Amino acid sequence: MPASHSRSAPICPICKAAAVPPDDSAFPFCSKRCQLIDLSRWMDGSYSASRPFNPGDPAPADETASDELPPDEAAPN
Repeated sequence: MPASHSRSAPICPICKAAAVPPDDSAFPFCSKRCQLIDLSRWMDGSYSASRPFNPGDPAPADETASDELPPDEAAPN
């Protein structure tokens, strides 16, 4: 018997209320108020990166171009 999976509404990361649909400009927050609270936390330093960025760091998987091939799979010139 297949398990049924129900998708729950996204949760606002600030107040934990149900977030608005993605077509709303406040998403993933439930309101403009929560969006501004989050921005304020970034601006006052409450949130921060875990460490400084180093130019030699590898790019996260979602930032690499999908059309790039590893050197061993590149077409010969």
